[in-house]
Amino acid sequence: MRPTPIVVEKEALAEAGADWVARQLVEAVAGGQRVSLALSGGSTPGPVYRELAKRDVPWALVDFYFVDERFVPPDHPESNYLLAEEALFKPLGVPPHQIFRMQGERADREQAARDYEQLLPPELDVVVLGMGEDGHTASLFPGHEALQEKERRVLTVVGPKPPPWRMTLTLPVLQSAHQVLGLVSGAGKRDMVRRMLAGEDLPAAKVEHAQWMMDRAAADQDK
Repeated sequence: MRPTPIVVEKEALAEAGADWVARQLVEAVAGGQRVSLALSGGSTPGPVYRELAKRDVPWALVDFYFVDERFVPPDHPESNYLLAEEALFKPLGVPPHQIFRMQGERADREQAARDYEQLLPPELDVVVLGMGEDGHTASLFPGHEALQEKERRVLTVVGPKPPPWRMTLTLPVLQSAHQVLGLVSGAGKRDMVRRMLAGEDLPAAKVEHAQWMMDRAAADQDK
């Protein structure tokens, strides 16, 4: 059964998202074991990461992975890594050995994706997703053949917006993750939110156990 969405005021979304992620991480490390956190880029997750950096989590036990990445250098403005570095890694002082970056600067895109598959744990503990106005999540776009992938864990894809080439986790990885938080905000996405929650054939709807958190505009509750 799909979890009931969490709807909060726009101003509270970053703190609420950070609280949710922090709670999952703390519970996952309760036995002293290492845990994995996979991050997405985007305008909605960014503020959540900045709030998350303020939370009391045993960060030395957290390994950081990425849901997707554009094929750009890590210091490029469009890099998901750069967003995470500025919002989370630098404020926390995360050492490099805890960060497993998708190497978007590599010329051999296919090999970069296959190499990243080897870095992933068998299952991710906590995943943060976003959703685009077309209903995509990660870099899995509506109608794309990557949605049919059953074996590969990381693929290269071409997206509809520049820079087009991306690397992305596949649905089997997202669907097997222990805890998934989906973040969405803004009135521009309310139609896709409605369709996603109704279970329409959208990429974001295919991660059925995801806990979606949104502001009132996205939930069509701002009237």
